[in-house]
Amino acid sequence: MTRGDAASGQIAFEQFARTFARALWMTPVGWVVVAVMAWGLAPRASLAAWIVAAFVCWAACMAQSAWARRGGLDRARHQPSARGAAFVDGIGWGMVPLFLMGHDPVLDARLAAVLCGVIAVTIGIYITAPTALRLQVAGTWIGLGASLARGGGPDAAIVLGLAVMHALTLSFLPAITARVVEGIRLQQANARLAEQLRLHLLAVEEEAATDPLTGVLNRRAFDRVLANEVSRAAAGRTSLSLLALDLDHFKAINDTHGHAVGDDALRAFAARLRALLRQQDHFARVGGEEFVVLLPGAAAVRALEIAERLRAAVAERPLLDAPRVAPTVSIGVASRQDGETAAALLARADAAAYAAKRAGRDRAMLASD
Repeated sequence: MTRGDAASGQIAFEQFARTFARALWMTPVGWVVVAVMAWGLAPRASLAAWIVAAFVCWAACMAQSAWARRGGLDRARHQPSARGAAFVDGIGWGMVPLFLMGHDPVLDARLAAVLCGVIAVTIGIYITAPTALRLQVAGTWIGLGASLARGGGPDAAIVLGLAVMHALTLSFLPAITARVVEGIRLQQANARLAEQLRLHLLAVEEEAATDPLTGVLNRRAFDRVLANEVSRAAAGRTSLSLLALDLDHFKAINDTHGHAVGDDALRAFAARLRALLRQQDHFARVGGEEFVVLLPGAAAVRALEIAERLRAAVAERPLLDAPRVAPTVSIGVASRQDGETAAALLARADAAAYAAKRAGRDRAMLASD
């Protein structure tokens, strides 16, 4: 059995088990109908005996159903007992002809109609469990057979009619079941394809939003994030700050060691800073050695503290040891003002970063209002 067959078989079993459980709760309604029909036409002792026998069968089925549902409806574990419950369910309905038929021809005809209705309903209940249906039918015929054996039971025409109904049901159900199970397999296949497509689209979207060298956001993705966060901050009147970071003397690294080493330094720089940022922060590369960090919920003082921590993390040890590459970083800090646009916020952060470079580099400076 393939993994797909096992999965579809499990789903088919769960569908049967849940439908069977719901049908059990409706079974007493059928009893009431039968009892009303039989009242005054069948001996009270026979009616009482049938009610007791039917209740015992129903209670056994309910116990199995509850046990299976508590156990998670595991097919391998619960299918045998579920089939046993189907057999007991059939015995319960087979008690109708055994105890109540043969006393009045009008009652026999009415009860035969009820049993035909039960057969019709079982098709929907057992549509994904043909073996359980065969056992249910076998259980029903225990009662029918016992009523015939004792004599004075239902008319032969009624028995023949029920036999034809059961035979037709058993002959057509496997084909219907096969179609239903195939439909389950197709649903599973479609669900797998949908999940694969979703994951692929997520991967494509992430790739389109990511700087291929450093793995942080690229400029296009950051522009969208910045616009959204500015709108959110304006609507909620919350703090929002932006850091503009520029590695100092980075051109000298490329000129001295080559662009491959420069790329390694950029990757190391991005990894070091990303480890220090909060989950809600947005980190992006917007130029060769230019980066930005968007800090939702951070006011100017808090943003300056974060900027200083990032600056110190870069200055405290080299980005690369062989060859030794130990640049510093200049950081501009801008906290959004009321009514300020995304472009204006970014421009102020850039201006603060350039001011930090002019002031001697390796420092964080707060933008002017």
